[in-house]
Amino acid sequence: MITAELVAGMLPNYCPTTNHYKCSDGKYLLVTKPTLDSVGTLNKTLGMTVPVAASHLPVHVDVFASNANAEVLDSDGDPSNGLTPIARLVAQSHEAALRELGYMLAVA
Repeated sequence: MITAELVAGMLPNYCPTTNHYKCSDGKYLLVTKPTLDSVGTLNKTLGMTVPVAASHLPVHVDVFASNANAEVLDSDGDPSNGLTPIARLVAQSHEAALRELGYMLAVA
């Protein structure tokens, strides 16, 4: 099985929570699972409290191609339609999404 090793977690420049993975097949992936952390981030940075429930969050995980520097690579190459993930999966975690794509989480 192909492995995915966590390079960096909770990248601050992407949607909470986005993790960066290096895969044994030579690919790099950014895996985004929307979480309530954005509420804490808004409160910390702007002093705003926003009422949000977990039921307001999407239930999917987006997986984007990236490079070693955690820069997103658009999978369809068409900038007119925004960033296109290589996969959008219904998953409970980053790790579950990786497993669904055939990756096993590597322990560093």
